[in-house]
Amino acid sequence: MSRATRLINRLDKALSRHSSFGNHPEAFVDELFNEIEDSLESLQKKSKAEHWAEIYVERDRAQIKQEVLNRVMAKGSA
Repeated sequence: MSRATRLINRLDKALSRHSSFGNHPEAFVDELFNEIEDSLESLQKKSKAEHWAEIYVERDRAQIKQEVLNRVMAKGSA
């Protein structure tokens, strides 16, 4: 498992501990970032282009998921 995969898995695990983020999910960003900071340091020490590519793909996947879920919510409230 790559360092990038471990970082992503750790973030997913931290996110899964919450059943709701209330009206201000952005308020959780610092807390969650702090939880993965040591994984980030490890990633930076052995930085490889494929690690960062994996993170970019995961970020893009999250943006696409957000857009799809926004559309689902819009249709659900119509």
